[in-house]
Amino acid sequence: MKRVRTVFTPEQLERLEKEFLKQQYMVGTERVDLAATLSLTETQVKVWFQNRRIKWRKQSLEQKAAKLSQLALAQPTSAERPEGQDSEEDPLEVEV
Repeated sequence: MKRVRTVFTPEQLERLEKEFLKQQYMVGTERVDLAATLSLTETQVKVWFQNRRIKWRKQSLEQKAAKLSQLALAQPTSAERPEGQDSEEDPLEVEV
């Protein structure tokens, strides 16, 4: 039988997000205290933090990918360089 999904109130979500910004891992008595304050079970708080960390990692990876693609777009490729302008990577041809 499938478990019913927990629906958090806006107030609970606000407090959970606030705590997540302070620390991404909630353990021990802190988790017990937070669960009691929010009228949730310790397991609900634990699972919320696990899910939030996954979301946070995914967002971080997406931001890094976006920055990398912006950098790639900002750097001209060899085909885009004006003629006669060698890149630093091209070997210098020296006649002996």
